[in-house]
Amino acid sequence: MISSAVCTDVLVSEETSNGALTRFQTQLLDGYDLRILQALDKAGVTQIITDDGDYVTVPGIKVFTANSGAIAAAKSKGKLLVR
Repeated sequence: MISSAVCTDVLVSEETSNGALTRFQTQLLDGYDLRILQALDKAGVTQIITDDGDYVTVPGIKVFTANSGAIAAAKSKGKLLVR
């Protein structure tokens, strides 16, 4: 779960909207995920727990998940770490 305090730190502005649109061109994320990712970046968060498989497309973050599709994709790309 992402803290609401983290998410409220990103205001909708021309700058944040342009940043989200730029990221949208290179990463398979929807609008909500883009905004959440901006908040995570601003807060310096690099590790997340989620069942949303979209986050495995984001470079520079470590995703902890039980999502079988995300796990299969990570395994096929040699990026799966098992703890």
